[in-house]
Amino acid sequence: MTRTAPTRTEPTPLIDTFRREHGFVFIGSYELASDDSVFVETPVKITERRPLVYVIFADDICRYVGKSVQGYIRPLTYHKNGVMTDVRDGILSDLKAGRKVTVYAKTTGLDASHEGLDLNLIEAIEQSLIREYRPTWNNQVQSFALQPAQSARLKGASGGNA
Repeated sequence: MTRTAPTRTEPTPLIDTFRREHGFVFIGSYELASDDSVFVETPVKITERRPLVYVIFADDICRYVGKSVQGYIRPLTYHKNGVMTDVRDGILSDLKAGRKVTVYAKTTGLDASHEGLDLNLIEAIEQSLIREYRPTWNNQVQSFALQPAQSARLKGASGGNA
C-alpha cells in the first residue's frame, strides 16, 4: 500500500468553534492511500482505554456521533469494521469525493452526580449532539452541515472568533 500525503489536520473555523464550545479534541483523521485503501493518522495511543464521546466530520458536515467505553479504538477503526458498514462505507465515499474526514473526542468532564446518584453524561452528550447535528450515519434522514444560522449561533457563543 502506498500512502498519499495526509490531509490537513487543522480544523476549519466551524469545526474549531464546535470543538471549543463542546470541549472536543482532535484524535485522528482517515486518509486514502493510492490503492484506495483507508488508513488512520492519529496523535493518540489507539489502544488507550477510556470513556469518551466522539464525532466524525467530513469537511464541515457532522457525519456520526458515538460513544465508547473502549477508548480510541472504536472511533479510529471504522475503516476495518464489518458491522458498522454505513460508517465504514461513508468514510471511504467521503474520502474518494475529496472530503477531509476527521475525528474529535471529548474525554473529560464526563462524570457527574446529582443527590448521590451517578449520571450518565456520556449518553446524554451523545444524544444531545445527535439531536443538534442530525448526522446521517446515525441513521437520520439528512446530514446536518454547519449552516450559516448554526455558524452564527456558534460564533456568538464563542465571542465571534471563529
